[in-house]
Amino acid sequence: MNRFDLKVSRYLLGILLALVSLSFFGCSDNNNSGGDVVAYDPSKAVSISDFIPKDGGVGQRLVVLGDNFGNDTSKVKVFVGGKRAVLINVKGNALYCYVPSQAYTGEVQVTVGDSLVGTQTAIADSIFHYQRKMVVGTLVGYRNERDDQGWKDGPFETASGFRNDGCLKFDPTDHDKLYVVFDGADIQLIDLKSRFVKTIISKSSFDDKRLRSLDFTPDGKYMIVATDRDDRQNQSPSVWIVTRNEDGTFSNGSSRQILAAYKQCNGASLHPNGELYFNSYENGQVFRMDMQNYFNTVNNGGTWKPNFVDGNFKMLFTIQDTGWEFQIDIHPSGKYAYIVVLNQHYILRTDYNDATHEFAPPYIVAGQMKTAGWVDGVGTSAQLNRPYQGTFVKNPEYVKEGREDVYDFYFCDNQNHCVRYLTPDGIVRTYAGRGSSTAAADNNVWGTDDGDLRKVARFRDPTGIAYDERTNTFYILDTVGRKIRTISMEKEQQ
Repeated sequence: MNRFDLKVSRYLLGILLALVSLSFFGCSDNNNSGGDVVAYDPSKAVSISDFIPKDGGVGQRLVVLGDNFGNDTSKVKVFVGGKRAVLINVKGNALYCYVPSQAYTGEVQVTVGDSLVGTQTAIADSIFHYQRKMVVGTLVGYRNERDDQGWKDGPFETASGFRNDGCLKFDPTDHDKLYVVFDGADIQLIDLKSRFVKTIISKSSFDDKRLRSLDFTPDGKYMIVATDRDDRQNQSPSVWIVTRNEDGTFSNGSSRQILAAYKQCNGASLHPNGELYFNSYENGQVFRMDMQNYFNTVNNGGTWKPNFVDGNFKMLFTIQDTGWEFQIDIHPSGKYAYIVVLNQHYILRTDYNDATHEFAPPYIVAGQMKTAGWVDGVGTSAQLNRPYQGTFVKNPEYVKEGREDVYDFYFCDNQNHCVRYLTPDGIVRTYAGRGSSTAAADNNVWGTDDGDLRKVARFRDPTGIAYDERTNTFYILDTVGRKIRTISMEKEQQ
């Protein structure tokens, strides 16, 4: 077949698929009347003559052509690769469905009939070439109908909780250990190797105040925890340093000390060179502290004074919106950081000055101040709705292109119920959630559906996110869904 014939064949195939799909879209999913379409005849054979397209992944629209499928969706079952497909409609000699997840072997099978008239099964002569892709799954947690499952440590099969806003962070010394710090609750360890959830440090260990963020020193020896104590006093404990136990764990018994005391803190992050940056939403301040001064003081037997008036940390700048929560996410290179302003729906960028070893006053790179919405776009043309935690993820395409900045910034867009990402060029795109097919079924963009990133998967108010580069896996705290969700390449066992 020459190139022209090939183009014509593809063009005709595209028209056929479009026409068949349009005929299905023109009918309700529950429309079983069939019109002029003849009902299933048990005396005649069911057959499959073809299916379109021949390859694709989970959520792919699939049209199966044949004979004697009937007109009643309740009497038809479709399987791809041994997995039950979601059947949308059936019209005699054609049916329309979505490819299910994990349909690895690719056999296309249609069963028609019921217990009264008997059933017939037809199998296509060729197979559907299933392509694995990134999908949303559930790691641990559940929400029952009454939402009273409570907080329960234990194996992934029974553990529950995950009901507060929070942030996720991997242990830099062991990426099988994922920590969750909950706003208004405790710090939990999710052990990915043993598949076990354990509460390791209670909020009572931090004066029973709101826990807002968690980070680690570059060497992994210390955990940094930010607490929000809104008592209108400059002496409030805000940022704590927790020393790892001799056995490598963290617990309620771990040694801890206040690093910096200032009111209304909700975020603390460490620069790759060890500098500490934290905030106060009193007036939108960002502070800097040299961690080496702290270690020099305590290692030489001195007493560390964590108060602002003692000069052990300094204010760098304030953001445009004062009095609002925000978090600081520092780029792996340390060259810049994003400041995510939660309740005012935008993201700032602050650049690092190598000469002064400080971050400079920030500027908006995504979203619109005080304007909530869901719009993908560039810079301030994009709209966000309570963006929460973010994580930097290396983009292999940027590496191939030899770009200077090879990281995208993935973040939870809480009130938009999705995971989005911000490119170095300032483009905001929706990555996962708000499943088009599942949302169409119940008119909700939120849910707890697993599957195809945009066609099926839904989240319920996600807040925390972490990424494991070794396994190309995202972990998401699906707060109102009461689960830890994943985004990863499909596997035989999820």
